Amino acid sequence: MNIFDEMFSRTKISPLKRKNDFEYEMKTQSENLINKGFEIISKFQKEEHNLILYRHFYDETPKEEESIIFLGIRVITKEGILYPDPVLKAFFSDNFTDISLADIEIEEYLSSNGYGSLLLSTLIKIAKQRNINSINGWISSVDSNHLERIVHFYKKHNFEVYLNKNSSNSLKIGDLVWKNT
Repeated sequence: MNIFDEMFSRTKISPLKRKNDFEYEMKTQSENLINKGFEIISKFQKEEHNLILYRHFYDETPKEEESIIFLGIRVITKEGILYPDPVLKAFFSDNFTDISLADIEIEEYLSSNGYGSLLLSTLIKIAKQRNINSINGWISSVDSNHLERIVHFYKKHNFEVYLNKNSSNSLKIGDLVWKNT
């Protein structure tokens, strides 16, 4: 790897504090997340990865009034903690009847491990718990090089996907809609 790739790479592996002691690392990472204002949703193992699924809440805002949905996954492996965490960002509408999905960010080296599905299914679970009518979003032109994979991903989670045929000069190349049924 050349020096520029190293300097600008977002891929990072932080070594474990105690080699092969996943229980200690899960406890330490959970405490760190809680101290930063995150709520632990669940902790589990998926293949050789230990995962902590979390959601951020702001201290001064009651949970039922929180308009921002920020979900993340801390990934802990025998090699270390993989950064940056896969995250999902979404927003409740003003009247809390809909959710706007802003982004799911997963570094390429962490893709195809089911992290996007875990994040999106957690968002859908939140929507169902809150009796939300729909989740809306759009597909960006930056995703055009893996459009088939994106469409398959959202359809797998019961989203309707509407691709814009004449979107060559637009950042938005498609719409996503999930309806609570």
